[in-house]
Order: sequence, then C-alpha cells, then structure tokens
Amino acid sequence: MVCRYALAATVVMTAAADETEQPRGENKIMAESAKAAGKQKSTNHLVDETSPYLLQHAHNPVDWYPWSDEALKKARDEDKPIFLSIGYAACHWCHVMENESFENEEIASLLNENFVAIKVDREERPDIDQIYMSATMAMTGSGGWPMSVFLTPDLRPFFAGTYFPPEDGLGRPGFKPLIKEIAAAYRNDRSRLENFSRSLVDALQKNSCNEESAGELNETIIHNALDNLLAHHDRVNGGFGSAPKFPHPFELSFLMKKYVTEKRRDLLEAAIHSLRSMARGGIYDQLGGGFHRYSVDARWLVPHFEKMLYDSALLTVAYAEACKSTGDPLFSRITRETLDFMLSEMKNKDGGFYSSLDADSDGGEGAYYVWTYDEISGILDDKAENFTKYFNVSRMGNFENGTSILNLDASSDSLRGRFQDGPDQFDQDMEESRKLLLDARNNRNRPATDDKILTSWNGLALSALAAGYQVTRDERYRKAAVETAEFLRANLYRDKKLFHSFRDGRVSGGPFLEDYAYLIEGLVNLYEIDYDFSWINLAVELAEDGLELFSDDSGHLYLSPDGSADHFIRPRDVFDGALPSPGSIFIRDLLVLARLVGRDEFRQKAAGALAALSGSMTKTPMAMISTIESLDYYLSPEIEIVVVGKDNRRNFLDEIYGRLLPYRLLVVSDQGEEPIPLLEGRHETGETIVYVCRDYVCRIPATSLDEFRKQLEQL
Repeated sequence: MVCRYALAATVVMTAAADETEQPRGENKIMAESAKAAGKQKSTNHLVDETSPYLLQHAHNPVDWYPWSDEALKKARDEDKPIFLSIGYAACHWCHVMENESFENEEIASLLNENFVAIKVDREERPDIDQIYMSATMAMTGSGGWPMSVFLTPDLRPFFAGTYFPPEDGLGRPGFKPLIKEIAAAYRNDRSRLENFSRSLVDALQKNSCNEESAGELNETIIHNALDNLLAHHDRVNGGFGSAPKFPHPFELSFLMKKYVTEKRRDLLEAAIHSLRSMARGGIYDQLGGGFHRYSVDARWLVPHFEKMLYDSALLTVAYAEACKSTGDPLFSRITRETLDFMLSEMKNKDGGFYSSLDADSDGGEGAYYVWTYDEISGILDDKAENFTKYFNVSRMGNFENGTSILNLDASSDSLRGRFQDGPDQFDQDMEESRKLLLDARNNRNRPATDDKILTSWNGLALSALAAGYQVTRDERYRKAAVETAEFLRANLYRDKKLFHSFRDGRVSGGPFLEDYAYLIEGLVNLYEIDYDFSWINLAVELAEDGLELFSDDSGHLYLSPDGSADHFIRPRDVFDGALPSPGSIFIRDLLVLARLVGRDEFRQKAAGALAALSGSMTKTPMAMISTIESLDYYLSPEIEIVVVGKDNRRNFLDEIYGRLLPYRLLVVSDQGEEPIPLLEGRHETGETIVYVCRDYVCRIPATSLDEFRKQLEQL
C-alpha cells in the first residue's frame, strides 16, 4: 500500500490533514427542485442525466460532466487533469461540499480553468466507485463519500481524499488552496505526479492479482469466523465493535443459522440481543418503520438519518429469521413495519423500489424524524406524559436544539410494567399515539427521494418480501414481490442484457455482478412463495450469463466484464461492506441452482470460486462473512423438501415457513413432473405429499402434518 498522503506531503501540499472516518452521510436531491426554486441558474453537462444525484449538481457553476467518452476525450485533448467527485443522493457531506465549494463561484472557476470535472453517482457506477475507492484507501488509509480524486488524463489517480472544507479547517486541508496547489504541481512538477500515479496503479494492479494462498475448504474456517464475530460482539449494546455502529444484518443471519446447526446458544443470543437493541434504538424509525443508515454512537441512539433500500431489505430478512428462531412477536412486528415502510414510501406504482430517502429536509439533517417535548404534548394532550416517558422524550432533548430521537430502554419497560390498566392497554395507547404523531409528521416537508430503481437492490427487496410473507402470511407482500419481479423482467432485462438502473423510462448501466447475484437470489426466494417455475428459469439464464460475463479460469469473480477501456484495473471486491460481497452471493446462487435444476457444472464453478478465496477467508474472516456462509452452504448436508399437490398445502407450508432450516431447498409444485430432477416420479395424486430428503436419502413421503412435523424435527 502507498503511504497515506505520501504525495500530498512531497508534491502537492506541505502539510496534509489526516483522513478520518467520514462524518454524517446524506444528500439533498433533485436538481429540478433547485432549478424551480431559482437556486441555481447555470447549466452544465449533467442536465440530461437520469441520476437524481447528478441532477442535483446540474446547475452548479462547476462545469460538471458525467463519466463519459466526451469527458475523457476532453481531458486528453486539452491535456488537463481530471477532478473526479463520487457521491450518492443520500450523502449529507456530499450536500455540505456542494453548498460550500461546488456552488462557490471562485472555486468553480478554478476547477473549470484547470481541470475536467466529472461527477459520478456511486450507486449507478459501482465499478468506477470500487476502482477509485481502492486508490483512495491506498493513498489515505480510509475512505468515504464524497470521494474526491484527482487523475491524469489517462485516468491514473495521483491524489485523493473525501470531504474537504472550502478553506483549511476541521483538521483538513481546504479545497480552494488544495486545487490551487494541485494545479500548480501538475504544471510545474508533472513528471513526479505521473511517476507517482504509475507506481500507484502498478501496486493496485499487483494487489488485485495477489490472492492469499489457497487452503482446504473445511469447517475450521467457519468456526474461526464464528469465534471472531463473538469476540467483536458488544455484549452491552449489541452489534459489533463500537461507534460508529453498522447493523451487519448478514452477519446476524449467519449467527442464527449456525445456532440451528451448532446448537450453540451464545450464537443465537448475540444475534437476538443485537436485533432487539436496534429495534429499540433511534436507528429504527419508531413511528414509520424502516431503518436509518447506521448509528454514530455505540448504543444505536443517534443515526445517520438517511434510509437506504438495501438496509431495510437486508434487516427484514434478519428479523424474519429471528422471528422463526424465537417466536418473539417483536421480531414479527419489526418485519411487518419495515416492509410496510418500504411499500408505502419506497415503491414505484409499477412495482420497482426506489433507492433511498434523504436525511436532510428544510429543517436540516434529521429534522423530519425528531420531536420536541412541546410538539408531542400539543398533539397527544393527556396521552403525552406516558408517551414521552416511554420513548425517552424530554424538554432537554437527546439530539440537537432540544429535540429528541424516539427510543426505548429499561425505563420504558419499567413504565409499561407499572401501567395500572395492564400492558395490553398500554400497548394499545402507545400504538394510537404513534399513529397520531405519524399523521402529524406526514404533514412536514418530507426528505427527498432518490427515485432511481436499481436492479441489485430490488433483488434484495424480493428476498425481504419473501421472508416477510413467510412469517406473516400477509398476501400483500407476496403480491408486491411478484409485481417487483415482473417490473424488473419487463423493464431491466432486455435482449438478454440485465441493466443496472431505471428512471423515467430510461435504463442505464451494467452489466454488473451485483445485479445478477442479488436478483438471482431474490428470484429463488420468490419462487418459494409463488411456486411459478418461470422465476427459476430466469434465474438459471442469468446464472449462465453471469458466469460468462464475470468469471475467469482461476475462479475469480469480477464486478464488471473484462475489456472496459475506462478501467485501469478490472474491479473486484471479495470483502463485505454495507452490502454482502456480490461474488459471495453469486457463489451461493450457483450452489442453490445446481441442486434445484441438476446443473453440476454450477456446483463445480462455485467450488472453484470458493477455493480461490479460501486463503483470504482464513486470514480475514470478519470481512468475508457472506463468503463464509456460502462455504457453509457448500459443506452442509443437502436437505430438500418437495411439496406436491394443493389440498391442505398451506398447512404443510406453514410448518416449513415457521422454522429456520438453514440451507434447505424447497420445491413446490401443483402437478409434479416439472423438468427438474427433484420432481422426477413425483406427481399430483389428489392430496398433498411432502418428500423430505437429506444427503440423497429420503424419508417416507408424508401425507399427515404430524408425520411431517416429526421429519422436520429430525432435521
């Protein structure tokens, strides 16, 4: 790795600030709104883009270009360095840097004169984001958004950082003096910059090809990962590590799955404690449902207030699994409320889900979600005293300017237990009060919505809806899942090409591995509640295409196809972030489809990909939990449950849906004799018959619920 700010210290700046964890993350959206309000009058090359994040900047005085052939050619023709700014529509410090620097006429003039300025929505271009995040991490030791990277005209980075204030301050170099220094260095010491950029790119290319030595695929890797997770578990507040604290939903799901197979109570307790703590904290929207991005403190009180589709989708799956594991109605309620939030605030009328809700509104970051004591008293009247005590609202407040973030703690439980009319009446009073406050909140100026529809994140939404349907049996969720899948198939899968983004009738981006990986998983989960085998056929088609596009002979999986002229390195990411590594999910997709449709070559490809990652899993298990879960799937007994027939089928399915059975495969058919091996010789006879098999050994076909329950318990 290149030393942090090595270049800044030697060429560009005499004293560069140390990059720290990015502060708060969100963004104001629509440029259309800004234009209508007369906020900006100039127009740049972003004005015809579809990304709400890019449109927000379309009227900055900076002469922004999207990442495009036109912009890259301009940099080469004019022999100018590129200033690359990467962010997203729900990024608070992206807002701040726009307001402070990109709307500043003097700074804009400096950028326009000395650089070709390119703006990228990281959600639309995950490939570009990954490439330059790797460079930023190499140069600074940390990363975040807004990401600010300076490139040579041939796209090699030579300086990088994240948020910069306009002038020196906050322990950071000022953006205005920084771009003056960089422009001067490019004019006067260009050879040194170019030598540095070449060495950096060489190091990144070499690092991308290096893999930890492959080892044996065995359960030692899995047990090591479990021990690491428990070692980092916060036994007081739940979650992992200290502040800032992220939800880590797939890690929690993994703990619950391994509790079932390992019978280790400590695994379940860590997951349940974390999920319960988040559900009671400020990271959860106690009125409207759904989860904010993450917590700035260790106890989940103060969140980054943006709401991302993927957070609520991934957490819905975890809460549904917790409901199956414990039967606790809290987890069923959180599952339902989160899905209801997604349906009411993030769903397009035609079926797709939007990407995010902003943190900022007219009152600033979080203003839409927080309350003063007097506001609540004026709305709830005589019910206000219990509500404010229960949700920890005080006159002093627990947030900014005397406002409070609703949350629950031990004092809340004590109040509920002392209520003279009993806990059921108390719960009813709280629910009525929540509805009154939610109605009042709906009259506030709402945060903006990033209304682009991403294939990958909608694949996660499919899985969430399927999980929610299984634990609630609410038909709305099944119907919404079908609508979403149909929307994606009709609008984003064209001529056997899967596009990444949809907005205003226009598709863009792709092909990207994350779209194939998350959508295939979502389609398989949809099949388990819809029983339409066409979803599996589509998943198989996508898997075949995905192998062709993203894999190589060594088993590596890449984020985008080979041969892109604007990539100095083929982007690849084996580590989990806010989302599970796309490669890890694609590996599991291959393993599932191999069993489901009898495609052994899928299993072989998955095994090769796992083998290529075995050394990395051993060395850095905490960063690769989703890949380790795929390894666990590969090593686990093969359990298949085949349900044929329709009479009394719901009761049998309820038994399956109500249990957490890790890695079980479910096939449901009205008629039997579908063109897959698991249904050969199994046809409809007038009654529902369930076949339970483990490692190629099948029990006696079950036709009674009692017998079926016994077989499930034996599993």
